[in-house]
Amino acid sequence: MPTVKDKIIKGIQNIDNEELLQEVYTLLQDIQETKQIITLNSEQKLNIEEARNDYRNNRFFTTEQAFKDLLTD
Repeated sequence: MPTVKDKIIKGIQNIDNEELLQEVYTLLQDIQETKQIITLNSEQKLNIEEARNDYRNNRFFTTEQAFKDLLTD
């Protein structure tokens, strides 16, 4: 039984559209570049935890609310 990777490779081999192949290649490069490990310091970790708690407790603005506040000041 072919793996997903095998199916993707076979699918790509059957593509003749050079523009589409370039887009796939760019996407793969972007994915590889974003695999870097980011190390956070204790302050950054605390800020993330506070933000998660705010979200869990419904302490956030919707996009509409944020834009309304920005545009009315």
